[in-house]
Amino acid sequence: MIPRLAFSEQTSRLFRDYLNVLAAQGFCGELRHDFGTRLVTATDNSIYQITPQAVVYPRNAEDIQRALRLATEPRFQDIKITPRGGGTGTNGQSLSAGIILDCSRHLNRILDVNVEEGWVRVQPGVVLDQLNDQLAPLGVFFAPNLSPSSRATLGGMINTDACGKGSRIYGRTSDHVLALTCILSDGAKLDVEPWEAEALAQVKSRDGLAGSALRVVDEIVTEKAEVIERVFPKLSRFLTGYNLAKVYGNDDGCFNLNYLLAGSEGTLAVITEAKLRLTPLPRHKELLVVKYESFDDALTAAELLVESNPAAIETIDEKILELAKEDEIYPLVQDFLTDEGDRPTRAINLVEFIGNSPEELVQKISELCERLDANRSAPGQATGYYRTTTPSEMGDLWNLRKKGVGLLGNTKGTRKPIPFVEDTCVPPKNLAPYIREFRALLESYGLDYAMFGHVDVGCLHVRPALDLKEPEQEHWLREISDGVMQLVRKHGGVMWGEHGRGFRSEYTPQFFGELYPDLRRIKEAFDPCNRLNPGKIVTPLSSSDEPVGVDAPLRGQQDRQIHPDLRSEFDAAVSCNGNGACFNYQPHDVMCPSSRATRDRRHSPKGRAGLLREWLRQLSVEEAEGRSQKAEGGFFRFRKGVELAAPLFPCCRGTVFVEQQA
Repeated sequence: MIPRLAFSEQTSRLFRDYLNVLAAQGFCGELRHDFGTRLVTATDNSIYQITPQAVVYPRNAEDIQRALRLATEPRFQDIKITPRGGGTGTNGQSLSAGIILDCSRHLNRILDVNVEEGWVRVQPGVVLDQLNDQLAPLGVFFAPNLSPSSRATLGGMINTDACGKGSRIYGRTSDHVLALTCILSDGAKLDVEPWEAEALAQVKSRDGLAGSALRVVDEIVTEKAEVIERVFPKLSRFLTGYNLAKVYGNDDGCFNLNYLLAGSEGTLAVITEAKLRLTPLPRHKELLVVKYESFDDALTAAELLVESNPAAIETIDEKILELAKEDEIYPLVQDFLTDEGDRPTRAINLVEFIGNSPEELVQKISELCERLDANRSAPGQATGYYRTTTPSEMGDLWNLRKKGVGLLGNTKGTRKPIPFVEDTCVPPKNLAPYIREFRALLESYGLDYAMFGHVDVGCLHVRPALDLKEPEQEHWLREISDGVMQLVRKHGGVMWGEHGRGFRSEYTPQFFGELYPDLRRIKEAFDPCNRLNPGKIVTPLSSSDEPVGVDAPLRGQQDRQIHPDLRSEFDAAVSCNGNGACFNYQPHDVMCPSSRATRDRRHSPKGRAGLLREWLRQLSVEEAEGRSQKAEGGFFRFRKGVELAAPLFPCCRGTVFVEQQA
């Protein structure tokens, strides 16, 4: 017989009572507190693991109102609620020990499309690819581009103010938000759009939380305008998370709360609907693959490439190029990555140009190619390049870039490249010296690492290879994070250039300085009881709670309890990085039939890997403590149970399901 999980972490009485009352009040969606659902929701694409008390799946906006309104009752004042989308965050933004409000299961409808006026209305659980697949025949798209576009939800993108390839010309998600409908922490509904002075005055005069919160925000951004101008760094990847600089930042003079809500990680309100700007699809594209002998050369070349005004510049280092040779993508791209004579290709820049006519593209690219040719023989310059306008070739090359994180997951050994300092951003002119110091920091710990990303905006994804099952390396996490924070400040950048703040919120005071109390005032105005995603970004001004930090509970602390032999045998389950590529919305994507049929993430490869890890952990702990397993046959019976269970988890014994990230 296969041993059963002990379900040692039971939902508390308070939360069970809350769920029972919520059901009695007419909640239409699902209310779950079974251990399997909670465990699958305890991880995202980060290094953290925090088991929630419950997971609720609202079916409509009224469900969200019911949930938040009920939590205002004195008997439920300790209930905490965190909204969640696709679970692709790399910093634990949607992890919580309270209730997870999962908007991906039911709130996933595209409500209205108006191509003539250039907007679309969606629910927060709509996936980016889902939207763009429907828009493509209409000649438009939603411009922010993410690598996990097959499972990243628009609600999650708004809450982290996400962006990726092409952000230098297309901007962040917040630049495309026209209006939001959201529910405040007291259950009140608020419709948000840019307000001129008269309309703003009317909204501010409202009774209740909405009016008072807007009065606080307007007071701060008006009275602290000079401080905001001085404190906020001048980056194309502007600072996210309570973006005060953009509330009055547009030329129209309107008060735009959308910029404050975007990037707030669900700490101020829960989004139930969004009206988004559409962008015409580029008519013509051309991609240039520029080759270099070193990663430093590729970084240094960024300024030259940016002068040609491309739509995007993406850099890939030698480690990823080497790992790609073992992947199915390599035969499709190897002809574009060849060495140039005796000069090896150890890094590349993918440079994309878009235009309304072929002639426009030819002029831009020809001028750049002439400059590359003129410098080709010089040390530190590009060794060669490849040009293509073929859609299949461009698609294969961009897939190579999208596979970056997945390829890193195939790194041999127990040390795996992990995200915790991977989206820092500095001015592009400072990128090369910054990265040199960054690499020196990592090398001082003897660490391997990989680097790739958006060189045109100074945002590189850096993943040091650590094994967080080892306590010593867990300590390095703190030391490296602190060191990188100092480097980022030295070079005029930010710690969170793309993927939100999450468990790096402890660094917020160091970046915002004298504005930090004002951020806390805003949090208190919207969420005085610290109910929404508590600890992320800031805490209310009157609260003694501190922002969450990088020392939060790690998945590695759980995995290290699994017997080493079993970690090796079930390496795929242990190596799953949790980003959720198996959550791909595409119905034709090959995946477990049970996962496709039920849309229950417990049945996905990620879900099964997480359940299997916990089962192995509990059995390992029981064996180590000499309890039931030892009394009934010791490790032999324990291993027999594992062998019996193994056929139930084929995805966790063979191919490693690795994921992708922007």
